[in-house]
Amino acid sequence: MDTSMLPRGSDLRDFSLLDVRLGTVDGGEQGLLVMRSNQLVAVLTQVDEELYSVKGGWFLETGYGRLTGCHQLFETLDDATCWIAGHFETETHETPRYSMA
Repeated sequence: MDTSMLPRGSDLRDFSLLDVRLGTVDGGEQGLLVMRSNQLVAVLTQVDEELYSVKGGWFLETGYGRLTGCHQLFETLDDATCWIAGHFETETHETPRYSMA
């Protein structure tokens, strides 16, 4: 995983990106799995300008947890990762519901 693709900042320290090919079209599309603390939180695909007739960038194919139901187009990978990280900024650490006591 190339961490140089992530923007700098403490808000992103728990995030990592994993390069993948998504089987959405023949030959696949460039994609990224967005991980937070080793949990999958989103799948991004790189927009093919010719195929989709839109300016290139990154599309949030699917999100999990706080990102469920979100679909968004971003001009840059930095924009996408910062937007995703922003959805976790207010997260508080809750006490587990069940204990082994």
